[in-house]
Amino acid sequence: MISEIKTILSRVVGMNKWCSLLFILFVGLFFVDGITRYKHLFFYLTIITSLSIAYKERWVIKDICKSSIFKFLVLLLIAGTYSCFISIDSAMSIKYFSNTIIEKTILTPIVYAVVISQLNSKEICRSLMIGLGIMFLVSGGKELYAYYLEYRQGIYPFSNYNHRFIAEALIFSLPAILLLWKTPGSKAKIAFIFVGLIYSFLMLGLLQRGAWLAIFVLSLLWCVFNREWKLPLIITVIIAISSVGFFAAFHDRLAVLAYKLEQTSSSHRFGNGTQGAAWDMVMQHPVKGTGIGDKVYLKAYATNLPQHQEWFFRDPIGPHNFFLSNWFAGGLLGLFSVVSVVLAILVTAWRGYRNAIPSSKYSYLTLFLIIFSDFLVRGWVEETFIFQTAIASAFLMGMFLSLRRLQHNQP
Repeated sequence: MISEIKTILSRVVGMNKWCSLLFILFVGLFFVDGITRYKHLFFYLTIITSLSIAYKERWVIKDICKSSIFKFLVLLLIAGTYSCFISIDSAMSIKYFSNTIIEKTILTPIVYAVVISQLNSKEICRSLMIGLGIMFLVSGGKELYAYYLEYRQGIYPFSNYNHRFIAEALIFSLPAILLLWKTPGSKAKIAFIFVGLIYSFLMLGLLQRGAWLAIFVLSLLWCVFNREWKLPLIITVIIAISSVGFFAAFHDRLAVLAYKLEQTSSSHRFGNGTQGAAWDMVMQHPVKGTGIGDKVYLKAYATNLPQHQEWFFRDPIGPHNFFLSNWFAGGLLGLFSVVSVVLAILVTAWRGYRNAIPSSKYSYLTLFLIIFSDFLVRGWVEETFIFQTAIASAFLMGMFLSLRRLQHNQP
């Protein structure tokens, strides 16, 4: 049955194109909400495809276990299981663990890694960049339409905080947009300017300084690695000239944006604010932990409120810190496991960047910059989630399997 399914797919679109399409859709729709049933459909098709590949090439299962990323995902699985056992609400933790850790963070990248193992390194890298481009087009187009609907109701851009949920898509898709600048030809430069203007509009609409910081660090590191000095100079001049006239003409309507740009306080993140409260709860069980899951954290926050009148937010609110969130969830084991996964991805991506052929270097660099900016920069001041490593994990394990496949196919 499995071999018949693979034969049908091969005849219809070709196995390589089919595997590439599945990975492109996975990346492109990763942060798109409201289409869960369609994403599940693509995922089930991917599972069927991966099973057909594993059935024919059984070495894939054994070789994927040799990947360093896989080993740290197993550690994450152990830590998540432990967090469910010690949780103050096991039902909440098990639900979160099953959906976010097992399915999204571990199973999904493994399945997609097996699928893209059928492609060569150039095809995998091309699929990644196309997927990131689609991510911006779909997420950005959806957000622009939301701005349009608000404008029809008399709500002007940059006047509310309804558009911050596109932050991850903007961070992840930025290297794909910057690739237009590196592409030779005037058409690519014109496309970069057009897309860059839309990107800048959406970025400002986030009104989220943690995301702005991550985007700034990613852009700066990108310029350093690519030895690009003209682009930051041009952007600085454009921002300096346009911002003066822009704010002068629409000062009243840009009050919220001006406040976020000029704000020097921490918005109650430290002290007795979000991260301060998180630290207080972490210190209650610093070694053991309290339980995995965002709802578990909110429940613990509500329970502790009467004993902490100094906490600024009187309604349950998240920790706004990736490291404190996971330390709270699983204690030292939980913190160690998520940090290990992030560092393993960074180290693997960096080694790939240093050792890969020229056509693959940019993709490795892209994932290194994304994970570094999203977790080690934004993760200190905003909430980010470990399942967002799934794209990087799938790519790195897929590249590993692709190289192993070449070795197995050698006479």
